[in-house]
Amino acid sequence: MEKLVATVPERIWSEGRPPSAETWEAEFNVASWVRIRGGNSEMQLLVCHSDASGEQRALVDRVLLDGDGSALMSGMVRLRFQGDVKEVEIRLRVSEPGLEYKVDELFFQRRGSVLAGQEKLISNF
Repeated sequence: MEKLVATVPERIWSEGRPPSAETWEAEFNVASWVRIRGGNSEMQLLVCHSDASGEQRALVDRVLLDGDGSALMSGMVRLRFQGDVKEVEIRLRVSEPGLEYKVDELFFQRRGSVLAGQEKLISNF
């Protein structure tokens, strides 16, 4: 089962985009605190985006859950964009549909960015 956590604001993912480039790449640091209740499952944090080449997915992190608790999921992803980018989203995928979870914080920042802390915070649920 996969759920949308947040849509990344364009001001974050488009920072540093070459003005006239049709295809460009960027690396992003992604992190999320997730509280879990309800059992054993695998959870994946994904970055998905839609552009001229279709829908693309990048795995940020994967954790194996065993009971109640919390997980810090983090990693760096390299995204390749082609043409017009329709959206960039953060999604969580869990292997057990009955698992309950709550995202406490979610960060998405271009590697090497000079954004202030509040500008890279997407969601504080």
